[in-house]
Order: sequence, then C-alpha cells, then structure tokens
Amino acid sequence: MDWTLLQNVSRSMYLSLRVLPEPVRPGMGLGYLLCRAADTIADTRVVPNAERRQVLEEFRAAFDGQWVPALSPTAALAEHQASDAERELLSRLGECLALWAARPEAERQLLKEVVHSVIDGMRLDLDRFPGDDQSGLKALPSAAELDRYCGLIGGGPGIFWTKLLRLHVPALKTAPAALEERGLRLGKGLQITNILRDVPKDLRLGRCYLPEPELKAAGLKPEDLLDPKSAARLQPVMKTWLRWGLEHLDEGRGYVVAMPSLRLRAAAAWPLLLSVRTLSLVARSERLLEPGAGVKVSRQEVYGLLAATPWTLSSEFRFNARYDQARGDLAAIL
Repeated sequence: MDWTLLQNVSRSMYLSLRVLPEPVRPGMGLGYLLCRAADTIADTRVVPNAERRQVLEEFRAAFDGQWVPALSPTAALAEHQASDAERELLSRLGECLALWAARPEAERQLLKEVVHSVIDGMRLDLDRFPGDDQSGLKALPSAAELDRYCGLIGGGPGIFWTKLLRLHVPALKTAPAALEERGLRLGKGLQITNILRDVPKDLRLGRCYLPEPELKAAGLKPEDLLDPKSAARLQPVMKTWLRWGLEHLDEGRGYVVAMPSLRLRAAAAWPLLLSVRTLSLVARSERLLEPGAGVKVSRQEVYGLLAATPWTLSSEFRFNARYDQARGDLAAIL
C-alpha cells in the first residue's frame, strides 16, 4: 500500500485511516483508493458523460474478473486530471486492482461490495446531472432520491468499514448486528455533511442535491440558488437536511462507544465530531450560497481535536460530554 498516494488523495480521511491498527489498515486504505478512483472517473468533466459512464462500467466489471490490465480509457482520463494526486491514482489503478486480487477472499468480497455501492452512486450522479455547468442545473426529484444517494456514497462505505472491522477485530466479531446499521447511518450523515457544505460549488457544476419539491415549497427553483440573495428563502430546506444529518450522525455516538480500542474510537470519532462542527458552521453561515465562501473547520480546531484524543476518548463519559457539546451547538440553531 502506497501511503503517500493515499495521503495525497484523501486529505482529512487519511488521519482516520492511518490511526487504524495494522490488521485492518491495508484493507481500509485500499477501499478508500478504489472508491476515490470511481469518484474521480465520474468527475472528469472534460470527458463526455457517456464516456465516463463507460469507464465506470469497465471499472465495475474488473471486480468480476473482466479487467484489461492497461485499461486505456482510465489512462486517458488520468491525463485530464488537474490534481497530480488524482492523475497518479488513475494511472496506477491497475496496481490497486492487483492489490485487491491479492487480498483474502472475504476482504475481496467486501471491497467489491463497497466499490459497487459507490459506482452506483456515481451512476446516479451522471444520470441525474448530465450537464457539467450551471447552464444545465437540475435538482434531485425527491427526498427519497437524496436518501438513496447518501446511502450509496456514504452508507455503503460505513457498512464496509464495520464488516472489515468484524473480520479483523476479535472483540467485534460478536457485536450486535445493529453495529452495521449504525455504520450505515453514520456514513449517510457524513455524506449529507459534504453535500450541505458544498451547495454553492455543486450548483455551478449543474448539480442541486436538494430535492426539487422542497425547493418548490419554499418558492424556489434550482436556478434561483445561483443568486446568493436566495439564501434566506432556502433556510427551511437547509434546516430540514441539517436535522436529517444530525439524526444520522447521532448514531455515530453509539458506534464510537462500541469500538474496543482507543485507535478504533479515534478513527470513527474524528470524522463524526468534525461533521457535527461542519454542520454547525453551515447552519450559521451568512454566505451560504456565495461561490468560494464555503465553510471549513479551522486547522486550529482540527489540531485541538487530535491533541485532546487520549483524554476525550479514554472515557465514555468524556466522549459523550464532548459530543453533547458539539451537538448542542448545532441543535440550538435548528
């Protein structure tokens, strides 16, 4: 596993992956790279939608043994990446698949399942949002569609994370089946956080993940959101999904507590706490729809969270107090 490549493409998620204990670390890291490759393929907007869809299907088929080592379409997409890290990822996708083929059978099956889930989410993206700029802006047709999307992109990885832990962590082999459901809910909460944080950026890529019927009820059309002055009218829709996100992230509290070691608790608690904080920043933002004014947890806060880990996560009481503090800050706005 090339951890330098992983660090370059995974940003904050690298922290959680790197802190994992050795038995689960390679599988988790490989899962991230494979899923990130699917996302990169779908987001290569200089390549026509149909071509990206075809490459995704070829990538999906690789997990059924139908892999062409050179995979020239992927190599061609690599040339179009603005990011050096994503260019390297796509150019080395064959290596990633070779690593997948070398993993134990049980891990290979879990990796296949999570990549298929993410690719299904990318299919939805390409089908629902065929345009690549604001001139073709569309919204998702229903709340159920947004729920499904979050389940594919975030929930699938949450289930994968949980099942891979069960394979390698003896203390989790007999954990209640509800742990998978909590992993699913936590993953969906993390995904809706990304969506709500990135609303203005996605709008200019032709994507409005907020359901069209809810926009209509607020007197809005997707194209109205390109005007930052529409933020006030959008607040009821945003609050609906901020609450939805918080309800899902609440399941992450029990997930963290169920982890039997400090490293495993940290790997789940960091993204959980950062997501709750991000939702608070979104809820308070006065520049919600302004391009380039996206919210972000400060580096100082991230460092503070990491530094407090041994104290906070060595006690269930202290972790719950920390979560309640972050949660209360968000709930007070909603």
